Amino acid sequence: MKVLLLGATGNVGSRALPALIKHGHTVIAYVRSPAKLAPEQRAVLAGVVTGLVTDKPALKTAILAHNCDAVFHAAGLAQMWGRSQTGEYNTMFATVVAAIVEARKERRGPAIRAWLMSGFPMLDLNSAIPTRLIGDYMPMFPEHRQNLALIQEQEEEDIAWSLFCASQLTPKHKEARIPAPDDCSAANVVAGAGSPPEWRDTLAWVPLIGPYLNILSQAGGYATSSEDPLDFIAADLEEGRQSEFIGKKVGFKLKRKKAT
Repeated sequence: MKVLLLGATGNVGSRALPALIKHGHTVIAYVRSPAKLAPEQRAVLAGVVTGLVTDKPALKTAILAHNCDAVFHAAGLAQMWGRSQTGEYNTMFATVVAAIVEARKERRGPAIRAWLMSGFPMLDLNSAIPTRLIGDYMPMFPEHRQNLALIQEQEEEDIAWSLFCASQLTPKHKEARIPAPDDCSAANVVAGAGSPPEWRDTLAWVPLIGPYLNILSQAGGYATSSEDPLDFIAADLEEGRQSEFIGKKVGFKLKRKKAT
């Protein structure tokens, strides 16, 4: 696919680029400061667009001018507690979504595929009760909640979205490497749509505090590398609009190592 990558110079976006290239995607970087792109990044990019993520006309033009099939939004950083005074993170998300929708309508083609950053608290506490979020009991990164509500309002014909509900991400390598090293692989993680993969409700029976205990006992186990889930996402983009994760919140967990 031809992918517009937002945040290519950031911590997540810089590691998404090698994964996208590894899986054969054509990547256009949309960045505020092109000078921050390393020579090895420029060498694999099909184009660079300078602009702000809050500039809807510029984003829409970038999608249309480069005939992008997909958008990976990895720009900005959500606040762990509370909200920023400017509300910039939510503004960026809303602008990206609006630009994608308007570009699809102007082009009159199929829905544009999009992977958008979100957070672990937006996953369902229990797959049987999808109206309850982990964030209802672990109120971290509250800005993601507004983004979740916005994306769930969109029409399927306009945007084929998936939310990357990341927990703690730790880079395997100090710097993003191109090409992506062999140890950065989707084979190292398991994905789950809706609720976290391999989530258990073993403590849900405890009166009053059961949900809190359940989250506290398991949440730490969902920290992953930065690179492995990104390789999974890049592989999923190869599925295009046939992906099983369209319209889903997606969480990741490192696979358990087999005993030797």
